[in-house]
Amino acid sequence: MFPGFLALGVFAVSLWAQHGGLVGVFYDDGIYVVLAKALAEGEGYRYLHLPGAPPGVHYPILYPAVLSLLWRMWPAFPQNVALFQLFDSAALAVAAGLIAKHARRWNIPPVVQYVSLPLAFVAFPLLTIVGVRFSEPLFLALLAGALVLADREEVSGARGAAAGLLAGLAALTRSIGIAAVVSIPVALWLGGNRKPAVAALIGSVALLGPWVIWLFLHGDAVDSRIASNYGTYLAAAGQTGLVGILGGIDFGVFAPLARLTLPAVPPVIWLALAGLLAAAVVWGAVAVAPRVPVFVTTLGLYLAIVTVWPFAPDRFVWIVLPWLAMLAVVGSMAAWRKGSWTRWPVVVLALGVLVGYPRREAVSLWHRQFSATAEGITAPFSVLVPAIIAELEASAVVASEDEALVYLYTGRHSVPSYLFRWSGRSTTVLPRDSTVGFMCDTGVTHLALSGPQAPAAPLVGELAQGSDATLSLLFRVTDGPALYEFRCPD
Repeated sequence: MFPGFLALGVFAVSLWAQHGGLVGVFYDDGIYVVLAKALAEGEGYRYLHLPGAPPGVHYPILYPAVLSLLWRMWPAFPQNVALFQLFDSAALAVAAGLIAKHARRWNIPPVVQYVSLPLAFVAFPLLTIVGVRFSEPLFLALLAGALVLADREEVSGARGAAAGLLAGLAALTRSIGIAAVVSIPVALWLGGNRKPAVAALIGSVALLGPWVIWLFLHGDAVDSRIASNYGTYLAAAGQTGLVGILGGIDFGVFAPLARLTLPAVPPVIWLALAGLLAAAVVWGAVAVAPRVPVFVTTLGLYLAIVTVWPFAPDRFVWIVLPWLAMLAVVGSMAAWRKGSWTRWPVVVLALGVLVGYPRREAVSLWHRQFSATAEGITAPFSVLVPAIIAELEASAVVASEDEALVYLYTGRHSVPSYLFRWSGRSTTVLPRDSTVGFMCDTGVTHLALSGPQAPAAPLVGELAQGSDATLSLLFRVTDGPALYEFRCPD
């Protein structure tokens, strides 16, 4: 019964966590919806907001495909966002139920689930994720479903194939789902389930094969100057280079969890507590590995990929927070049973979490701080969007941050105003001439700025002061958004 009650509770809380911010304030959410619109309107899998509508090779197709079905049911944007909100909330609820069902195999005291899972699913990072149009809830549901099927002492060939199919769908939702595609067959094989292992691998490859071929055929269609955020992951890896990837390895994969749960104390104390928290998670994984080897193998490979992935680890860690929370509790309990010499670290860690997490979580829930970022980013665009609609012709091309948002709410083509390339886990802004050249090549007529702290603000400052009059100010709100007319330099 607990999985069902948990799912219903998560669904209700997820609906409550939805906010009135614009779609596209977190960048990826806007592009997911643009891709969904393209599929729903028969335009193919393309970035409709960019001039020329290049293929959407950066984002796996499954989540936009699901949204496109909802778009066909209700083709009026932004009213149809309500359907997207329902789907994402339902996906996270399904994930919660499946994780609770899978946890039965951990052979742990039920109270571990009853306490850690509800607390984890109402943690404000998850509420932030489910409140915008991110693919993580669907990804978590598919991954949890694959593990429920695969984590058994004896797995039939049919179950293995089904687990492989779900793993493949997870990878078509978020690329890091490749962890499940690899680990499920390996763990099944090592566990003596040879036939199901082969079936799982065949199921995953059958799903992923056409997508990989499509990427290979269309991966070079995106302008190299925007390949960092619109090209394939191979393009990003090519920019970073092997030396950059190795140099950018981040062993702080548990840092997001520590920042969420631990109090603000001096760095030395905080690092010690974070080390204890990481040790508890690892100890928990070791403790449950004999009963759920596929899960432990999959989560281990997942976190290893996050460690070398040239992106900030936070979003990747937040979506597996329910599993990490349970492992931390299981590991702490295992350490407590070892004897008095391991009990003091458990007490210290527990006190740290009790001081750090409840107050932070209570403040976030009471003041809805999990939605504050999205609503804050929405504010300047609430000024820019009506101005663009009222003042600019339908043929205008606007350079802006959150360019997908501008397209969705104004109908004007929009391109990024801030161009960069990857350098390890950090980025390097492209030279001004490259950015201006890109704007000219894509027919940019106007440039929108959300405020003086926007990434493109330094470029705007240079262009506005130049002798060639590249930018002409149309309006500017003090310490707020601005809109310029753009002309290519002679």
